[in-house]
Amino acid sequence: MLTSPRYLIREVGLTELVGKDEEVNTDDYGASVAITLGDGNLPASGEFLAFAFYATEEGSGAVQDSAGTLLLLDADPAVSAGDTALTAAEWKTILGRVDVAAADWISDANGAMAYICNTPIPFHSLNTIYAVWLHTDATDLNDAAGDDEVLEFNAWYRRDS
Repeated sequence: MLTSPRYLIREVGLTELVGKDEEVNTDDYGASVAITLGDGNLPASGEFLAFAFYATEEGSGAVQDSAGTLLLLDADPAVSAGDTALTAAEWKTILGRVDVAAADWISDANGAMAYICNTPIPFHSLNTIYAVWLHTDATDLNDAAGDDEVLEFNAWYRRDS
């Protein structure tokens, strides 16, 4: 039974949380993004096992090692970059969170990466999961001329059904 393809580790794929033209200040959210699970035709349940975060600078600013929280939700919160609050109903759709501290990052002049593997997040049967970045770092993203900071993530999950 454990050799079934549904028990294999699957990858979400590189997903943008904050784009180069999206200003996200301290305690602001990035835009929500939809992530299709499995093949998208059948709902999947399972558990997220690991998360990798990537920061790059496509302009003249500095690479950021941003502190913040990735929220995973089972319904689209429909937030835009720079929003400062979720609704009461949206809070109830959060499946889990992944906290990222500035100290979690390794970086050089061309990019940065943080890897979090100690925060498993189970999810019930879904076709799509939604991700939102809550920026808690004191340094804002894309708030100055020439800043083209980009924050992306990838995640790996086990599909149980």
